Amino acid sequence: GVTATCKNGKVTNVTFENAPAFCEASHRDVIVSVPTLGDVRVDIAFGGMHYAIVDVQDLNLSIDPKLGRELCRVGEMIKVAAREQHPVSHPVFDYTGPDILVLREPTYRDEEGVLTGRNTVVMTNNDLDWNRPETWTAMLDRSPCGSGTSAVMALLHARGELKIGEPFKHIGIVGAHFVGELLRTTSVGEGEAAIQGVIPTISGQAWITQLCTVLVDPSDPFPRGYTVGDIW
Repeated sequence: GVTATCKNGKVTNVTFENAPAFCEASHRDVIVSVPTLGDVRVDIAFGGMHYAIVDVQDLNLSIDPKLGRELCRVGEMIKVAAREQHPVSHPVFDYTGPDILVLREPTYRDEEGVLTGRNTVVMTNNDLDWNRPETWTAMLDRSPCGSGTSAVMALLHARGELKIGEPFKHIGIVGAHFVGELLRTTSVGEGEAAIQGVIPTISGQAWITQLCTVLVDPSDPFPRGYTVGDIW
């Protein structure tokens, strides 16, 4: 479900319950070989998408907007290598991965004692070709990412670092944050193939930035818009 918190006629926080998230033991601490980078340790978790999760310090990098281009490059390379060398599938849906990646810094306790982490999510915007280095790129999610936060919480819980009912503050690359929480454990799938998972919630706030009217002129040659060969 979805819950909105309001104050003085304004929505100040929205919380939604996400699909079950999980991180299997066989998909943790996976070593993948990445061209030009070498061996990289990867955890793979599901939070709505199959995420490859990498400690950015292992790459001698940090979650810094000034490093956006390099974070895109190495993140996409690691994700594609993980998908080629350690593919995963969902126990219920016909869905394989990993198809997206989280770069994360070590967690810490903030001044209020809340477990906190900083991350950026690397999303595909082209087909990577190992023979064409110009395709070794991607784009970053400016938000902390709801499904990415769910996947990270599933990993932290599997490692014994995040308890059920404990808040987790996840900060994105530009400083915005979500607060996640694991409501309870659950089973994903049936019978012997069932996987232990968790039910996450994600809380955050958004702001209205524009009110506009979109028109389509009958003589417009591009009534459905257009695409060009970049991030669009």
